[in-house]
Amino acid sequence: MELTFAQQSVAFGYSFILGLFLAVFYGALKFLRYAFSPGKTAVVILDILFMLVWAMSVFFFSLAYLMGFIRLHVIAGSVAGFLLYRLTAGRLLFRIYSPVIRFIKRILKKILLKLKIFANYLLKIVGKVLYNISRKK
Repeated sequence: MELTFAQQSVAFGYSFILGLFLAVFYGALKFLRYAFSPGKTAVVILDILFMLVWAMSVFFFSLAYLMGFIRLHVIAGSVAGFLLYRLTAGRLLFRIYSPVIRFIKRILKKILLKLKIFANYLLKIVGKVLYNISRKK
């Protein structure tokens, strides 16, 4: 059974939307990478995870809409949707959240420094108390 042009056109449109959703997922992974600054190994693992998710999405999409046929226009549609999002809204969101993340990291660094100073102060007090207790015996 052959697919009609209308079915293929609809599949291309839906695959474009699939590409948009995959780009949002990739943006979330990019946000996590930027926020937590993982090492190169974690970046490679996240990229491989994303490629597997993309491949499985295209496969299941083809099963659902194209009776199991994997067509080039489905892959092209998902790539086009991905690129459209990444080159427009993806860049805008990165410009918005990157200064926010840097600001939050700066504040957390200051808070952690204050906590470290406070913990050292408490350790000195505890050390003095324990020293005085041990001297009295």
